[in-house]
Amino acid sequence: MSVVIDNLVANPFPGLRPFKIEESHLFFGREGQSDEVLLKLSKNRFVGVIGPSGSGKSSFIYCGVMPILYGGFLTDASPNWEVVVTRPGGGPIDNLAEALLKNNDEYNQSDTEEKKIKRTIFSTLLRSSSLGLVEAIEQTRKDNDVNYLILVDQFEELFRFKEGHDANSINETLAFVNLLMEAVNYPDAPIYVAITMRSDFIGDCAQFPELTRKINDSHYLIPQLTRDQKRKAIEGPVAVGGANISSRLTQQLLNDLGDNPDQLPILQHALMRTWNYWANYKDFDDEPVDLKHYEAIGTMSEALSMHANEAYDELNEDQKRVCEMMFKAITEKRGENFGIRRPTKLNEVAAIADVSEEEVIAVLDKFRDPSRSLLTPGYGLPINSKSMIDISHESLMRIWVRLKNWVDDEADAVQMYSRLAEAASMHQVGKAGLWRPPDLQLALNWQAKHKPTLVWGQRYHPAFERTIIFLEYSKKEWETEQRVKELEQKRKLRRARVVALVLASAVVICLCFLLYAFYQKAQADTLLKRAQSSEAEAKRDRDKAVVAQKAAEQAQLAAEAAKNAAEEAQLAEAKQRELAEAAEKAAIANAELAKKNAAEARRNAEEAKQNALRAQNNEARAKEQEQIAIKNAQEALRQRYIAQAKAMAVKSRELNDSEQEALIAQQAFKFNSEHQGYVYDNDIYNGLYTALKKFDHPLTLSLEAHAKGAARAIVARKATNELYSAGSDGKIIRWKGEGQHWKSEVIVNSNDYQYYTIDISPDGNYLVAAGLSGGSEVNNFVELYNFNAMSSPKRIEGFSFGIENLNFTPDNKGFFARDNSGRSIRYSDLNTSKEVIHSEVKINAIHLSADGGRLAGAGEDGSLYLWDVKNNYAVTEIKSMGEYLTSVTFAPEGRRIIVGDATGIVKIYDSQSGMVIRTLSGHTSAIEQIVFNHAGSFMATASKDKTVRLWNLNRLKEQPMVLSDHKDWVWSVAFTPDDEQLLASVHSATETVKGVEHTIRAWPTKIPTMSGILCEKVKRNINKEEWEIFVGDDLPYESTCSSLPANNN
Repeated sequence: MSVVIDNLVANPFPGLRPFKIEESHLFFGREGQSDEVLLKLSKNRFVGVIGPSGSGKSSFIYCGVMPILYGGFLTDASPNWEVVVTRPGGGPIDNLAEALLKNNDEYNQSDTEEKKIKRTIFSTLLRSSSLGLVEAIEQTRKDNDVNYLILVDQFEELFRFKEGHDANSINETLAFVNLLMEAVNYPDAPIYVAITMRSDFIGDCAQFPELTRKINDSHYLIPQLTRDQKRKAIEGPVAVGGANISSRLTQQLLNDLGDNPDQLPILQHALMRTWNYWANYKDFDDEPVDLKHYEAIGTMSEALSMHANEAYDELNEDQKRVCEMMFKAITEKRGENFGIRRPTKLNEVAAIADVSEEEVIAVLDKFRDPSRSLLTPGYGLPINSKSMIDISHESLMRIWVRLKNWVDDEADAVQMYSRLAEAASMHQVGKAGLWRPPDLQLALNWQAKHKPTLVWGQRYHPAFERTIIFLEYSKKEWETEQRVKELEQKRKLRRARVVALVLASAVVICLCFLLYAFYQKAQADTLLKRAQSSEAEAKRDRDKAVVAQKAAEQAQLAAEAAKNAAEEAQLAEAKQRELAEAAEKAAIANAELAKKNAAEARRNAEEAKQNALRAQNNEARAKEQEQIAIKNAQEALRQRYIAQAKAMAVKSRELNDSEQEALIAQQAFKFNSEHQGYVYDNDIYNGLYTALKKFDHPLTLSLEAHAKGAARAIVARKATNELYSAGSDGKIIRWKGEGQHWKSEVIVNSNDYQYYTIDISPDGNYLVAAGLSGGSEVNNFVELYNFNAMSSPKRIEGFSFGIENLNFTPDNKGFFARDNSGRSIRYSDLNTSKEVIHSEVKINAIHLSADGGRLAGAGEDGSLYLWDVKNNYAVTEIKSMGEYLTSVTFAPEGRRIIVGDATGIVKIYDSQSGMVIRTLSGHTSAIEQIVFNHAGSFMATASKDKTVRLWNLNRLKEQPMVLSDHKDWVWSVAFTPDDEQLLASVHSATETVKGVEHTIRAWPTKIPTMSGILCEKVKRNINKEEWEIFVGDDLPYESTCSSLPANNN
C-alpha cells in the first residue's frame, strides 16, 4: 500500500462545506461569471447572489468575486478592501457585531472578558439607530482609503431562524435589514453589501420594501453549470493536486450528477472521499483516480450515508442516543417524503435530549470535524448556548438512511403527540373522553420509547403538561377499570366453582335417584307377579263356584223328595255364592293395586332415566372442559419451549466456549423442532450458524480467490456442480465442488477489463461476461465463452458505458444487456448486438421471464416496466408511489414479479393484474439483487444495509433468516447447485474495514443439515449445571445428542 507522495497537496475538494477564499486556486467551472456581479456591486453598492440550494453561491463569492475585489477591480473606488463576513443565525445583530470586531487586531488580542464587553458595546451601538452599522465602521476605521464589503452569507437564515411568535425576534430581523439598507444608502460611507440567498426564500424579502427594491435593481441569479463546466470542476482540482483522473470516472461522475444543481455538494463530498481513498489505497504512485476508488466509497448515492455512519459508529451508546435526539431536533418531515431543516439552539437540543450542553458538543464535534463538515457551526467556530445547530446540506436527509428513519420516527412521534394533545384539549372542555386501548396502549408505547421532555413537547404544542396529565389519568382510570374487572372476574370464578360443586352434588343425587328407581322397579315387578297370582287364584275360585252352582241345581231337583235336604242345600248354595263373590272382589282389588304399582314404577323408572341422562351430559361437559384445559396447558407448554429455544439460540452466540455454544444451539433447535416451532426461525438459524462457524465447518467458509478486487457477480452451473465468479480484478474463476469444499481455478485473467456481471446459458454450453473495458467506455464490448473452448472468447461489440445486467434467453440463442446509463437495453444473437429498448427513464435493473416472453425493468421513477419481447417490445408500466426501484426478478413460475427499492422495501407483484400481492419489509437500504433457489422454495434479497435476508416462500408471514456477519454491502448472491449454501460477493474495502480482502461469503441454508452436524462436533452432552443455567430447573433434563451418553449428574 502506497502513501501520499510529497508533491501531492492536501485533499483539493472541500466536501459539503463551501470553498474558502484561500482555496480559490481550486475553484473551477465559473470562470468569467464574477465580472457581472462586480459591475452590479460597483453601480449599486449592493448585490444579491441568488440560486437554489447547493448551487455554489458561497463558494462563488469567496473564490470568484473576492479575489478579484482584492485585486483592485473597482476602478472608481479605492483598491483597498476590508471584508466583513457574517451569517444571520439566531442573533443577526450580535453576529454582525462579532464579525466587525474580528477584523480588529486589538479585539483579537483581548482576553475573554474584554471581548465580551466589546461585543456588548458594539451590539448596543448597532441597535441604537438604523445608522448603527455606519457608526460602528467609523469607530473601527483606521484608514480613510479603505472600502468595506459587508458579506451576509446564507441570508435566508434571517427567515429560517426567525421565531414568528417572538416579537423580539421579529424586531431584530427588521432592525438588521434596516442597518444594511441605511449603510448602503449613506453617501459618505464607503460601505458595500453583498448577500447570498437561496432562491426559494426570495418571497420572504417582500416584507421589507427597501430590500426588495435593492434586490430588483441588483441581483445575480447564479446559472446552472454546463456539462463542460462540471467537467472542469472535477478535473481542475485533481490537476492542481498533482494527480490524474481517468476519463471513465469523469464520465461516470457526470452521469451520476445529472442536471440537478442540488447535487453539486454531493459531488464535492464524493470527490473528497474518493481522493482520500485513492491516496491511501492506490496500487502505484502514478495510478490515476479511477472508477474502482469511486465505487469503493459507495458512489454519490451512498458515500454521504457511509461517511455519516462512520461518525455515528465512533460514538458510545449514550452519545448515540444524544445524536439521534439532536438530528431529530434539527430536521422535520413535511408531507410524505419531504424533509426540511429546522435549525435549533444548542441549549434547546440539550434540553430535548435531557443532557448537558457539553455532552451535545462532544457529539456535534464528531459531525463538524473538518474531514466531514456534516453539521454547522463549522469546525473551529466558538459555540455557546445560543449557537444554532443545523445540517450542512439538505441532501443529508435524503441520502443518510439512518437519518431518514429518524425523521420518519420523529414524524410518527409528533403525530401521536399532536393527537394526544388534541384529545386532552377536547377532554378539558368535556367534548371527549379519556383514552382507552388500543389508542391508550399506542400512546403509552410512544411515551416509553421517546421519553418526551417539556422542551420537546412545547415545540409542537404548548400544553405539554396537560397532555401528559391526560395520558397518565387515562392510564390510571384504565388500570382501575381493569382491577375492577379482575375482581369481578374472580367473583365470577368463585360463583362458577360453587355452581360446579352444586352440579356435581346434583349428579351424585341423580345417581342415587337412579338406584332408587331401579329398586322401585324391582318392587313393582314383584307386586305385579303377586297380583297376577291372585288373579289366577280368583279364577279358580270362580270355576269352583260354577261347579257348586250346578250341584245346587241338582240338589234342588232332589228337594222334592226331602225338604230338609233341600233347605240345607239352599243354605250351602248361599254360603258358597258369598264366598265366590268375596273372592272375585278380592281378585279385582288386587289387580287394580298391581296396575297402580306398575304405573308408579314406570314413572319412577322414566324419572330415573332422565336424571341419568342429565348426569351423563354433565359428565361429558366436564370431560370436555377438562380436555380444553389440558389442550391449553399443552399449548402453553409448547409455547414455553419455543420461547426458551429462541432465548437459548440468542444466548449461545454470546458464549466463548465453542463446544458449549454448539450444545446450547443444538438444544435450542431440538426444543423448537420437537414442539412444532417454525423450522427456519431466524434466531435458531443464527445460533446453529454461529456454532458451525466456530468449528470452521466447510459450509461456512468463504471462497477466497479474488484478491484485492471485489467479486462482482456469481452464478451456478447446476449440471456440473460448478460455480463461476467474476470481478473487477479482471478474473473469472471456476469453483468445483469437492465434497463440501470448493476448489478454485482461474480461467480468465484480464488486465484491462473489469467484470460486473456474468450469466450461463440454460443448456450450460455458454458463459457471457461483461463490465467495463480498460479503454474508452464508448467502445465497450461483451465476451462470449464456449465451455469447450474457454481460451478463445468471442467479442461482441456495440456497447457503451459499463454493462451491469446480462440475461440469456431460454432458447440459448441470445441475451439481453443493460448498461449503467440505464437508458439503453440491447439484444445480441451471439454474433452482433442492437438496441431494442431506449428508455427515457433510467432503468436500474432488468430480468427476463423463464419463457423469454417478457422483460422486466426497475425504473428510477419508482415504476415497474414490462416489455413484451414477442410483440415488438410493447411496454406496460406499473406505476408506483414509492422510492425508485433498484432490483427486479421474475419468480420461477413467471406470474409473480419481485422488485426492491432504494429504501429496502421488497414488493411482490402479480404480473397479470399489476397489483401488489405482498410487501416485505426489514431492509433499511437499497436492494442490490433478488434471487430464488433452484427448488423455488426460498428467495434471497441482498441490500446495501449490509444484510442478506432469506425468505421462505411458503411462509412469507414468518420473519426471514437474516445473514449479517459481513462488514459491507453485497454485490450479488447465488445458491449452490444443491441449494445447500447461499454465496454472496461482498464489497469490503471501505475505510471502515481496512485490510479486509474482497471475498465470497458462504452461509448454509438448510437448518436440518446444520443441526445434524453439531452433534458430530461435540464430545459430551449438556450437564445438569448448564441445564439449570440455560434451560431452567422447571423443565425436565434430556440429552441433547442421543449418540452421546447422558450427562445429568
